[in-house]
Amino acid sequence: MASQKGSIISLDARPSLPGIFAETIFTPKKSASLKKSFFIRPIHPKTAILPTPEAILKFLGAGWVGQLKIHGHRAQIHISSDPKEEILVYNRHGRLHKKALTGSMKKELRRVFLPKSGWNVIDAEWLKPEERLFVFDFLRKEDILLRKLSYLERWKLLPRAFISPHIQTLSVISTLEACLEALKNKSDSIEGLVFKSASPGFEDSSIVRCRKRIDSRT
Repeated sequence: MASQKGSIISLDARPSLPGIFAETIFTPKKSASLKKSFFIRPIHPKTAILPTPEAILKFLGAGWVGQLKIHGHRAQIHISSDPKEEILVYNRHGRLHKKALTGSMKKELRRVFLPKSGWNVIDAEWLKPEERLFVFDFLRKEDILLRKLSYLERWKLLPRAFISPHIQTLSVISTLEACLEALKNKSDSIEGLVFKSASPGFEDSSIVRCRKRIDSRT
């Protein structure tokens, strides 16, 4: 209500002009923008085991699973449900990669990992010259942080039944024979294996490295 004291009129006395001070059916609606997706501290192995059957069996017997360790650039990839939002790719130190994803890589990431709402965050190794991404973990699904899940539970949420020229979801390895066979791979892009715990969370203690044995005669 307008009030008048002497020659001073309160601001409440201003007439309401449609489209300027008051919302009408013609007033543009503000679009609801998504919250920014922030870097999640990734799991990083601090310990290693020898590539021997005895050492590997000890971890497999305790419920751990193995996986190829790709020799690439760590890439934590944040994908928004809003196609106007840029895909964010962080390195393991929490800084954005200087090299940009190609247009076809972005298209494939959205095709395979686009969330229905919010953000999806996946962890991968990026072979930059080959324009390949090897995805191995799901950290956040539609804005839900997956810290309460074990690694295998998170891995099962990753899409795997797809064919892509740029993206591959790494398999898990649960037998000694398959682990030893993987360690024989002579490709320079494969460092060896990592073993991941059945415990929930993103702790460094839930992962160990197992490098390929280097023959000193070669």
